[in-house]
Amino acid sequence: AEEDPLIHVDILDRYFALPRGFLFLTPEEEALVAMRAPAGKPSAVIGCGLAPVTSAADRAPLDGLGLVDPFVLYLGRVDPNKGCDALMRHFLRYVEGGRPVQLVMAGPASMPIPDHPAIRALGFVENDVREALLSQARALMMPSPFESLSMVLLEAWNHALPALVNARCKVLRGQVERADGGLYYGNAVEFIAALDYLLDHPDAARQLGRQGLAYVD
Repeated sequence: AEEDPLIHVDILDRYFALPRGFLFLTPEEEALVAMRAPAGKPSAVIGCGLAPVTSAADRAPLDGLGLVDPFVLYLGRVDPNKGCDALMRHFLRYVEGGRPVQLVMAGPASMPIPDHPAIRALGFVENDVREALLSQARALMMPSPFESLSMVLLEAWNHALPALVNARCKVLRGQVERADGGLYYGNAVEFIAALDYLLDHPDAARQLGRQGLAYVD
């Protein structure tokens, strides 16, 4: 269950009364459903498991893709409902300041992606490219306003990659605070300051990534 406006539709009252119990991915999801479900039903927050990364990813799959170091990564469906329009708008404002950094968008797109040298759209990528991107990026960008649990965020931490997430999503902010695995932003000014920090303080950024990995473990 995500904090989407549809969660408040009256017809869902009966739906949330049907289950005998509930399993949740995050405490924020549990709190959201508690506002709709009858009290007293058994529930548990169980999270989600990941297979550990057993070896360093090969960078070779990234050869010829037109990537520039340093780059930050968005991984997933490129869609306005995932906050991608705001992400690209904030990022273009950021590079207007002269920062030499690239935003790599990896995933199928259902919206236009600006034709700009600082944004590289890869479309759907195979698993070896995905793993190489997660191992070589400086940070994961997670702008989604609606999540019950971000698997991409956990996958990034599985590679000790720090994250920059949308603070307006309670789930993402909660995951980052519990893991101490990244930073969060509520507007363009905070986005710029947070990305500056991650790029200008690589040791601190790597430490955030390691803390994210420890949380996943």
